[in-house]
Amino acid sequence: MVELKRLLLAVSFLLAPAIAVSSEEGVFGRAIGDRCRGTEGAGTCQTTSNCRGISYPQPYCPNDPDDVQCCVEIPCTVGTKSGYCRSVSNNGCPRGNFDPGNYCPGSQDIQCCLKTSGGPPGNGTGSVGERVLAKAVEAAGVPYAWYGGSCSGPTGDAPPWDFGEVGFDCSGLVCWALCQTTDRDLFSEGLRNTRWVYCETQARLGYAKYPFSQRKKGDAIFFGGACDCSLSSGPGSIHHVGLVMEDGGDMMWNAPNDQLNRVMALSISGYGEAPCPYVIRFT
Repeated sequence: MVELKRLLLAVSFLLAPAIAVSSEEGVFGRAIGDRCRGTEGAGTCQTTSNCRGISYPQPYCPNDPDDVQCCVEIPCTVGTKSGYCRSVSNNGCPRGNFDPGNYCPGSQDIQCCLKTSGGPPGNGTGSVGERVLAKAVEAAGVPYAWYGGSCSGPTGDAPPWDFGEVGFDCSGLVCWALCQTTDRDLFSEGLRNTRWVYCETQARLGYAKYPFSQRKKGDAIFFGGACDCSLSSGPGSIHHVGLVMEDGGDMMWNAPNDQLNRVMALSISGYGEAPCPYVIRFT
């Protein structure tokens, strides 16, 4: 009887590793096409280049190569354009432009990537303004920081409004996106201030002004009461800038203020004051 127990124990010991391996393969041995689940829903394991939607870097497909990740494809539609929800920070929008509206589930990092007839503005196609806008959209959700921003990215608040935030103010966001897109450094040129940019001569600035009614996607739009360049402060001075999101449209991409405290889209007509008479077009 004792010998029989010893025999059964030995057999159990020998079988245990095989059982464990079989179980592990059943749970973790996912291959391309196998089902997986990411934060925003169910998907399949796909190579990142074949994923039209959100490709999660977390190990949801752990036994596959690094370029095989859990792909969750959520279609989205904005007006007459269609696309897929993608991660701004991880996936980018290589098939078009991000629309920051509430068309996708999850955080502000998950946005609708809309198809365009050309290539992705952020990768060198489209107008300069469109590429500047595409870069600025990548900063979605970054906090507002007074005088924040440099060619390298977000920086800390500056006195007297130092709340400990690291982010962009309105002109810092636009100047950063321009620097990243074209290598033009308005920070070092002393033109990062909203009023200085709007009131600078075309000869020095190198960009033309156009009437607000002729605004195009990626144009810089300004606000400031009477938009009087002779005023350096007060309610009539130029104090805010954003980027027009569609030709002739009513939405702008901007870093609004400490109250909203994040880079986001806002309505031009709902901003609370009329825009300045001219926009500046990056070329």
